[in-house]
Amino acid sequence: MGDAPQQRGRAARPGAPAAAAQARITALERLVKQYRVLLETSAAIAASTDLEETLGLITRLVTERLDAGWCDIYDYVLDRDEFVVVAFHQLPEIDIDSTEWIGTSYDSAKWHDLEACVRERRPSIWYRDDEALSEPELADMDEWGELSSASLPLVCRGEVIGLIDVGESRRIRRWSEDDLRVLQAIADQAAIAIANARAYALLAEQAVTDGLTGLFNHRHFNEHLRQQVTTARRYGDDLSLVIVDVDDFKQFNDRWGHPRGDRLLADMAVLLRDCTRHDVDVVARYGGDEFALIMPQTRAAGNEPTAARNVSERIRAAVTAGRFESAPGVREARVTVSIGVAGIGIGGYTAAELLSSADKALYLSKSLGKDRVSVFGT
Repeated sequence: MGDAPQQRGRAARPGAPAAAAQARITALERLVKQYRVLLETSAAIAASTDLEETLGLITRLVTERLDAGWCDIYDYVLDRDEFVVVAFHQLPEIDIDSTEWIGTSYDSAKWHDLEACVRERRPSIWYRDDEALSEPELADMDEWGELSSASLPLVCRGEVIGLIDVGESRRIRRWSEDDLRVLQAIADQAAIAIANARAYALLAEQAVTDGLTGLFNHRHFNEHLRQQVTTARRYGDDLSLVIVDVDDFKQFNDRWGHPRGDRLLADMAVLLRDCTRHDVDVVARYGGDEFALIMPQTRAAGNEPTAARNVSERIRAAVTAGRFESAPGVREARVTVSIGVAGIGIGGYTAAELLSSADKALYLSKSLGKDRVSVFGT
């Protein structure tokens, strides 16, 4: 009987090393899990050239691998000081319609503690049972059923370009230092992906855009014209080409100066966009003071004024009625334009033939006294 306590003591001691070993195993499993998330995120960024797809995959990996209720990524719009949701993923059991979040914008100074992410570059952590929360902050969390959340800034080259946020509505999850370290590493990778995508998009835009006017440049115009001619001939569609030339542009520069001449061309670009169909017509800067319009499914020649001629007359009248800058903030200069129009068929069946026909129509407008529209073949 006297030996019984001793036996119980010897039996109890082996449990302590076993518990410690299990704790170490659990910690290692957690570490492996975290590294797996980082490796999968790195692989996703390296394998995809589509930013939307990449960010969507990152939010899914974070949600599933870290067992969070949801994860979303925001783009930071500096000039408006706003965060805009660009990617979102939640667990199936979370009752949130993620489509409602995409595109939603939030003022960084008014929404939760997000201002801290921009101004102080630190994580913003929220718990529903925090007694320091104000009534508006509690109401904001309750609106989404949010019990805890952690937001970290996406920083690239010292600038905040976005935000990654994880949230939980199933329980109040206490975000550990390990959680925050993993999220920060993912945030760093997401920031690089966003910055690279922005740089690529800028280069792609510069390759096809005229720097002064923001219109398509001459090279892209030629490529687009060839494509449109091919499409029109294949399906038997109408297609019109319009060339707009600023009358006496050299005299305008001589009188008012080259900076005002550049401003005139930029204003002309805005006017042409306003007079044409967005996402249908192609507007380009064709030469120094010449602009070109490709108008799909638009007839150029006919017995009555056609759509292409009507648009051209609207452009001519708008320019004639307009007042352009003669000095900074002073609009007293007047200009006119001459316009040549050609259509597929009478004007030719290739891009080169259409350009030649439109040029001839433009020359006719010039020779007849300028400030007019001429249509090839009429």
